Amino acid sequence: MKKIIKNIALISLSAVLITGCHPSDTSQISTIVPPHQPFNFEYQVSGDRTKRVVIEVDNPSEYAYISLYSGEQLLIDHLDIPTTGHQTLSALVTFKNEGEVTLQIRSNNANLAIKNLSFEPFSDITVPTFSDISVQAGLDKISSIKYGGPTIADIDNDGDYDFIVNNHNAESSKLYWNNGNGTVTRHDYDLARWFMHDLHGTAAGDYDNDGQLDLVVTQGGGNGTNPSKTNFYTNKNGTLVLTTGDVGIDRGGRGRGAKWLDMDLDGDLDLLLINETSLTQSKPQHFFYENLGDGTFAFKSVDGVQDIHQSRVLVTDFNGDHIDDLVMYAPLELWQGNGDSTFTNVSSLVPSALKDTRQISAIVDIDIDNDGDQDLYLARGKEFENGRGEKPWADFDPIGHVISYKTRGFKGVDQFDFSADDTIEFNNYYFLPVGMFRNREYPIFLGSQKQRTVLSSGGDMSIAAATAAGWPDDISEDGIYLGYLGNGKWRAALVRDEIRFWGFKFSLTGVTNFEPKFELQNRNEADYLLRNDGDRFVDVSNQWGIMPMGNSLGVTTGDFNNDTHQDLFVYRWGLISGRISDYLLLNNGQGQFDTVTMHGAADVGGPGNGDMGQAFDFDLDGKLDLLSGSEGGEWYLYQNNTSAAGNYALVRVGYSPDSNIDPISAEVVIETDTGHYRKRVGSAGAVFSQSLLNIVHFGLADAERIAKISVRWRNGETVELFDKAVNQVFDTDRLDPHLIAFDKVSDTIRHGSTQQLAVKISPAKADARLHWQSNNDSVLTVDQQGRVTAVGAANETASIVATSPANGLTAHSTLTINDWYPKPLQAFDISSSTSDLLVGDQLTFDINWVPDDADDRSLIWQSSNPDVITIDAKGIATAVGSGTASILVQATSNEALSQHIEINVSPYIEPHIIIKNAEDLKVINVGDTISVDIDYHAGSRNTVIASDEGGMRFWLRHFMYKWIPAKDIVHTDTSVLRTTEGQSSMRFSLDGLTPSNELPEGHFYQLRVTFANSEGQMVDAAIDDVQVIAKPD
Repeated sequence: MKKIIKNIALISLSAVLITGCHPSDTSQISTIVPPHQPFNFEYQVSGDRTKRVVIEVDNPSEYAYISLYSGEQLLIDHLDIPTTGHQTLSALVTFKNEGEVTLQIRSNNANLAIKNLSFEPFSDITVPTFSDISVQAGLDKISSIKYGGPTIADIDNDGDYDFIVNNHNAESSKLYWNNGNGTVTRHDYDLARWFMHDLHGTAAGDYDNDGQLDLVVTQGGGNGTNPSKTNFYTNKNGTLVLTTGDVGIDRGGRGRGAKWLDMDLDGDLDLLLINETSLTQSKPQHFFYENLGDGTFAFKSVDGVQDIHQSRVLVTDFNGDHIDDLVMYAPLELWQGNGDSTFTNVSSLVPSALKDTRQISAIVDIDIDNDGDQDLYLARGKEFENGRGEKPWADFDPIGHVISYKTRGFKGVDQFDFSADDTIEFNNYYFLPVGMFRNREYPIFLGSQKQRTVLSSGGDMSIAAATAAGWPDDISEDGIYLGYLGNGKWRAALVRDEIRFWGFKFSLTGVTNFEPKFELQNRNEADYLLRNDGDRFVDVSNQWGIMPMGNSLGVTTGDFNNDTHQDLFVYRWGLISGRISDYLLLNNGQGQFDTVTMHGAADVGGPGNGDMGQAFDFDLDGKLDLLSGSEGGEWYLYQNNTSAAGNYALVRVGYSPDSNIDPISAEVVIETDTGHYRKRVGSAGAVFSQSLLNIVHFGLADAERIAKISVRWRNGETVELFDKAVNQVFDTDRLDPHLIAFDKVSDTIRHGSTQQLAVKISPAKADARLHWQSNNDSVLTVDQQGRVTAVGAANETASIVATSPANGLTAHSTLTINDWYPKPLQAFDISSSTSDLLVGDQLTFDINWVPDDADDRSLIWQSSNPDVITIDAKGIATAVGSGTASILVQATSNEALSQHIEINVSPYIEPHIIIKNAEDLKVINVGDTISVDIDYHAGSRNTVIASDEGGMRFWLRHFMYKWIPAKDIVHTDTSVLRTTEGQSSMRFSLDGLTPSNELPEGHFYQLRVTFANSEGQMVDAAIDDVQVIAKPD
């Protein structure tokens, strides 16, 4: 049905009822608010500056928005009114100051009848506030397409969170290292290895149990035409080495996401790769890989779940049996893990009314009622891709004079009329063509003469009425049509003769009236809150005050004000022209959520649209921060500045003490006098990526002491901490010691000497900190490293006490001073980790002394050949040239004590490929068979690995232009795998090649050879602009 949005006459003030001259918290307001005419009224702010605004409204349109301003301060931003008719909405607002203010109500998309607007006093909970620290922290501020949120994890295991911002294609996904001082450093190379790499979700986990998180970066399948293997990176001391083939990832698909889980309960991490449905409907759709425990995986067929079409998944434990379960969507399906690499479909637990619910964008597991189980919040919105059958979208802002339009890329014609002055601005232009149209033009036609203009995505232009005069008789050609019809009237049409776009939108500025010739799409979808009742999930959305939402693309969770109750942060897609605020849903602890729109964690009016994020404590100050991405916009790091937040505890879960099980899926329980709180190590909501949030945050409200902290790993190992103060970081690598004991060699000490005391502490992962004290400093002094000095007289005695600050446990050692006597060095032994160095290496030595506390342990270091090895007075050797040299070590106090160590030094060889017959290959004939012959070296201490190359890869490439290939012929020599150097050859048939002089302009051929080495370096050699000529007769 045609819908007309026009300017209407000013409404009479008689339609407005205001009780009292200055409405108080109990006053009511009733009025009609059209989009072009905001309604102003006075209000007296008194008492607590935070109020709950309750709005009863009649909406005559299918959907609308309402906003509330206090002067220039935006109090409520585009609160969704998702349906027609009477409804009641509420939101929390916080005024800047007390006193009289002028408030303004604005509507959008409907003439809203405000039946009642009231302000209720509100001081029950603290409203969190955030600020944008993206720039000062060091994030790149570049607009880009996102892909389902970031990945947060302590990738280098240094005690703070690093993160990956997941971009899609034109802008690369990036890894940022946390510097621990409020800033980050971008990894030295991007995760995209070429332009438009089509990267999707990521996940971090320690698959080889070496204490460093490895990384999976999934990859799309070329619009379904070119199934791709995921990118698997092994972390080698901060260097990410692409090892996809080496670890056994051998299947390709339309990659969407990756999830770590222990599906067979053997203690190591298995891998689930999530794919979109294949265009050929091949099965399985999803790939499960079993960790073999030797650094490799093997594909594992998992009946049932591997063949479902859902391509989004959350790993959780919804039945509390400590086995990973899968929440697949959409529609929603629950797959219960059995611990034996099988899963059982238990979707009967889902409310029957929701079993076929689609348009689920993101899911987060959250314990809404602190009963210890995992409830689920379903964020729902229109699909970013596909959307077949949807009507066009449009937003008209009559105050800003802007019409914004968005459509799906399917075949069709969308037309609308509008009013404007003589010149309009065409801006906010974005289109993402599907692959086959990527290099084709999509023109703009102006006026009856169809004056043709081509504008790149992101471009803008001014259009004068005279330039666009008239309307063409024929609009059959693909493109955008704009025409001025006279008397301030314009017309626009968008024509597609087949599917062309993944995304398309633009705005026109200077518009005073909008009249679409199509029905507008209501893009609102209802979010759902499902409470876990053990034997079923129950829809409690209305009961818990989940207002009918809008177009939600993501959701994350955390206790943002530290009141012990888990809150929600819901990402709204927003307006076509840019960002609106996201919803912060505050759990009030009384079985309801309150909505806040203005919290500081949104770039209102900024570029792009809401997408997904994660809540995590970036700076470890006990308040949860947010890393949020805007689709088509930027990445934002928001710092939580809530001043009145409650107390907290952070529990860093490391590896289990006995079996060294990594922290994924561990469970943490905190007990205080006022409550019992349970959390699970995992992701704070998930779409395609997976975070590893092992620094587990608990808000503790006004609790001052923690009675008990329990950590249970997925293999059942458990550790406990008792009687702790709040507001600190606890660590399973710093447990309370059970035993502190001095490792006594002697109970005497020589007068005037210093002796290092040795202490045994158990368990192995106990907090090793000790506070040292002497009971008589005139006899024995001790420093905080445990070094004791005898300052008293012979035969005097004193005690040294070592105290654990973790739990107050102590150990005592009593020492008696003896007369001084000499302790000459009797022997020493020097050893090193290697005797083979490369030029540029440095080497330090281990030294054992006899006795260990000899009076003079100084040594003299000498090199037999300083041109090969130099050595300094501290015994640090540096390899400066190739050859062999001996290191002579001699005791300063006794020349008879000496030792020789022989060191071999080799030159460092850079990895390289040499095409030996390159000159012969610069000109080649159609129909011939050529051989490409190479010498190669993987570089000193390195070998050739499979990576995603498979071995030594030989390419004959036909490029359309630099560096976009038209066709590749690729052969691989696998015999070179795990070798350091050698020779290789590969033959190519040139039958059917088009001669170079017959190629389209700009096209050319290239011969290339590539391999990857064990250090993660990609090595190549190429012959550019190879001339292919017709074979002479």
